[in-house]
This record gives sequence, C-alpha cells and structure tokens, in this order.
Amino acid sequence: MNDLHALLAAFGPQWNDTVLKSLVPLFRRRACRKGEALLQQGERWDSAWLVERGLLRLFFLRPDGREFNKNFIVERELVCPLTPIMWEGASLFGIRCLEPSVLWSADAGMFRSTLERQGQWHVLQREALARLVDHKLQREHDLLSLDGLRRYEAFCDRFPGLADRIPLAHLATYLGLTDVSLSRIRRRKRDAEHPGDVFPKRTDI
Repeated sequence: MNDLHALLAAFGPQWNDTVLKSLVPLFRRRACRKGEALLQQGERWDSAWLVERGLLRLFFLRPDGREFNKNFIVERELVCPLTPIMWEGASLFGIRCLEPSVLWSADAGMFRSTLERQGQWHVLQREALARLVDHKLQREHDLLSLDGLRRYEAFCDRFPGLADRIPLAHLATYLGLTDVSLSRIRRRKRDAEHPGDVFPKRTDI
C-alpha cells in the first residue's frame, strides 16, 4: 500500500478498495513552501488537497488588509470545495501553508465526479458539512461564552500540540484575541505549570 492509498484509507475509512483505487490516479504529490498560497481569496477553487505532512490555514482577508483565520488543516485531513457556490464562484477565503508541507493535489471536479460514480460524494459532502457546522457552533460558543484564557485552554484540549505549531499572531486572530493578550495568557499558564524556585525568607537576620 503506497502513502496516498494509506492516507485516503485513513481519511475515508468507509471507502472500499474499489473506491480507493479509483481515487489514487487523480492525485499528485506536491511539496510546498512555508507561506505558499494554495488559494487566493477571489479565485476559483478548483483543487482538492490531502495533507500528508504540514499545516494549512484558511483565512479571510479584510478590506483593510488584515487577516482573520477561520480554520487550520493538519495531517491526514482533506480540504476541497463542498458546495456549488464553493466550486463555481469566487472563493470567499484564502488557503496558505503555515509550515513546509507535503500535499496530494487533485482536480476538484474530477475528485467529485469520481466519488459520484462510486455513490460516495454525497456521503463525504454530508459528513464534511456536518463537521463544519459543529466546528462553527463550537467556535461561536467559545467566542461568546468564554474568556480569553478559557478559549485558549479549550483549543489546546481539543487539538493537543497544535497551539505550539501555529504562530502567535495567527492563533490570536483565530481565538479573537490580540497578540499581546495571548502572549500574556501563555506566559501566565507557563508560570502556573512551571513555577520558579521559591526561596524561604531568612529569619536569622
């Protein structure tokens, strides 16, 4: 079993060998630089990406030039346009590599039509959209109901180790915080988890 076959099997455990064999020829392995753009906001989204190694970020570009991170994609995850608006219209967000990454890329239309012939596209679409809705609701809850410290702790609990891979500025925008406030939260947590030596006061002087 090659790397791509294993990655596809891990992402779609419901896909049988016939489905996997039909998908493998669609993908090409690609090495990407840190900071490389996979999709620019306003472009047509015509590719599907499966992450072998690395980290991607999905983000909105505001009119003032500031960026707002909406999601992060890690190893063994796939990102592709899921609805007609996504694959027919201009993309509402951009996608970039946060780390040097190794991706498997396929034409999104061919990926979709291949799964349709196997009766699997609507299954993937339904499950992916359900995950997106769950993610959106959880994130809205955290932004509206939790303070900055609890938001950061919730992120670390849900995605172990990921906070250490994301640059401070990008994680701060995702959590609805400023760089300064997130830096303070991290410092307070470090101090609480690894307190410095405390020397007793001398009583003999």
